[in-house]
Amino acid sequence: MLQVALDDPGTTAGMWRDTAREILASNSEQESLIEALLTLASSEGSLEKREPVDLAAVTREVLAARHAESSRLRLHVEAGARPAVPDGDPLLIERLTANLIDNAMRHNVPGGTIEVTTGSRDGRGFLSVTNTGPVIPPAQADRLFQPFQKLSGRETHGSQGHGLGLSIVQAIAAAHGAAVAARPRPGGGLAITVTFPRPAPTGTPGARPPALAPRWQGTAEAPHR
Repeated sequence: MLQVALDDPGTTAGMWRDTAREILASNSEQESLIEALLTLASSEGSLEKREPVDLAAVTREVLAARHAESSRLRLHVEAGARPAVPDGDPLLIERLTANLIDNAMRHNVPGGTIEVTTGSRDGRGFLSVTNTGPVIPPAQADRLFQPFQKLSGRETHGSQGHGLGLSIVQAIAAAHGAAVAARPRPGGGLAITVTFPRPAPTGTPGARPPALAPRWQGTAEAPHR
């Protein structure tokens, strides 16, 4: 863009301002991509420390931060934040939660619905995010968890995103020994549930809970209300 502007003797001050805006937007997009790649790389390793994380509180904070955007998109958000306190890295779990909710917003339809639920089953904390949206062929759903993969026609609210959101979710879940289950909804959209291992017993410093299968699975339970 700079070369084109420099090579054109008729470039005006207004054209330079337009070029500057385009470059700033491009830089911002590249910064976002680099941050996402760094998060993906770091979360694929083992966790250096674990601490109890209030998953319900994290979910409420993420939803509150996105209230204006969900209102702009006319999305109806249903939240059921029941107690769930898995062990893990607070920042990574916050990123996992944010990516799931952002994905549900980005790949939705105007006037659509998002259901976000936290809770505990058999001592294992879980987060479930379900959204309306375009129909996803079941045979292609596993592609969504692979880096840089997008399904044609899914980006109904713009082209932002690099196809890394759910890859990062998968990597963070794997680092926590958590299981990710995804189920395309018959009417369109996706239901994703992340189930964390049981917390380490009290009084056993450094003990790691038994890991669940960190791979993508083709089914997921519907969120409990």
